[in-house]
Amino acid sequence: MKKIFFALVCFVAITGAFSAQTTGAPTGFPDYFPEAAEIAADSRTFVSGFDDAAGLAKIANGRLAADVGFVRYERADYSGATPLSIEVFTLLDFKAAYSLLTLLRENPVQPGPPGDSFTAADNAFLFVHGRFFVRVIGKGASKELLEKSAVAIGAKMTPSRGERPELLDYFPAGGYDAAGLRYFPSPDAYKTWTNGKIPGHIDTNYDMEIAMARYFAESGSGTIYLLKFPTPELAEEYYDELTVSAPAVPNGLSIYARRIGPLIACLEGNFDPVSAGELLSTVNFSYSMRWVYGDENNVKVVWGIPGVVLSAVVNSLIFSALAVVAAVLVGLAAGIGLFMLRQYKIKRSPNPLEEDPGFTRLDLR
Repeated sequence: MKKIFFALVCFVAITGAFSAQTTGAPTGFPDYFPEAAEIAADSRTFVSGFDDAAGLAKIANGRLAADVGFVRYERADYSGATPLSIEVFTLLDFKAAYSLLTLLRENPVQPGPPGDSFTAADNAFLFVHGRFFVRVIGKGASKELLEKSAVAIGAKMTPSRGERPELLDYFPAGGYDAAGLRYFPSPDAYKTWTNGKIPGHIDTNYDMEIAMARYFAESGSGTIYLLKFPTPELAEEYYDELTVSAPAVPNGLSIYARRIGPLIACLEGNFDPVSAGELLSTVNFSYSMRWVYGDENNVKVVWGIPGVVLSAVVNSLIFSALAVVAAVLVGLAAGIGLFMLRQYKIKRSPNPLEEDPGFTRLDLR
């Protein structure tokens, strides 16, 4: 009897250990965390998962994640010869995820795969996939293992075509240092990243996107800031305050600014006025509008106007013309009808002059 009981205990223990290594994610966890065998690990353990921003206080760089637009956090640890930790931040949108990538990276951001964009560093591999920001950490792990883990995660996620924020396209190409690129979807993220050390030309009380990058040229070096506002009027107000207040700058540096629509470009550095003006003049902003109806590839265009729009305009003009013609015909028919009715009454009356209101009878004596 004791042998049977001992065998049963052993069976339950072995089964439990096996299921701990091979079962899927617990309730609330997504299934994009790779199996342990996929990344040459011995076991996988789901550590935490939550959607309350208060939980980010215990997570490295959690405050930044909250400022760019936090939705959910998950983490799984992998044990083995090289322990790994995989963290997945679900954020509001791709811009929020891309922002976190630029703020936490140590090396320049590169286009994916894995993911839409990625950056590699010692002991870590970061990438964004849609609105997901993924961080793979492994102390002493090779770059090959980190990238392999990232590829395994990205392969399990829904295909994405995230494009980097439009604001980054307005940086001047000449002298651009990709290694110094940072993007902030809100002033709160900028305040957190700078630890409250905000330069005088940045007013975080305004609603705006912020991007910054280093520039090097023969005439000098410095940092260019791009500030994008919801409306041109708000940008004009900010620009007026900026030019009046003349914010303080470090010794030997100057600040130059230019406004283009809802965009303000600020250049801080040791540039001379002429060189600064030439650099800022390359920052341009333009609006574009594209008509899309149904299948964009099958839209017919006539004289630069989509066929559907042109057809609607022509049909409206035809309808208006027909309505005018119908109104004229109805009025003409009513006039003729009244005239014929009066003529009929006159012919049937014994005294036409009295029946016809078109005549006035005068009694002269």
